[in-house]
Amino acid sequence: MKRVLLALAIASASLSTLSSCTKEYITNYLPGVTYTTTVKAADWVRDGNTNIYYTDLDFPELDSKYYNYGTVQVHLEFADSRGYYNAIPATIKGIHYNYEYKVGTVSLYAEDRLGAQVNALDKDMIVKITLTDADNGGN
Repeated sequence: MKRVLLALAIASASLSTLSSCTKEYITNYLPGVTYTTTVKAADWVRDGNTNIYYTDLDFPELDSKYYNYGTVQVHLEFADSRGYYNAIPATIKGIHYNYEYKVGTVSLYAEDRLGAQVNALDKDMIVKITLTDADNGGN
């Protein structure tokens, strides 16, 4: 009887320590995606009497998941330098380009820091917007 009880004790201890675990991964995966659009010279609006111009791009792909847990990056390709993208924010030929975003909209800003280069906005440019997944940092 003692042997049977000892065998049962050893078997149950072995099962509890040697049993395999199954790991479960729960991911809220947002794939990185890139979109391009053309901003025409006529799309820029001057902000009052300042040297700042802006344009708002409707961007329905920028939903609350990307806004809260992802990142947005913007690059510009100019008509006179095809084949090269410039990451913004950056100052390019005296114009400082920047952007901000909210759900559904990306706003581009161009500030003429030299006071005489507004003709830099007279050409169409290609805007590349990339939405990238990121993990929630534990907030």
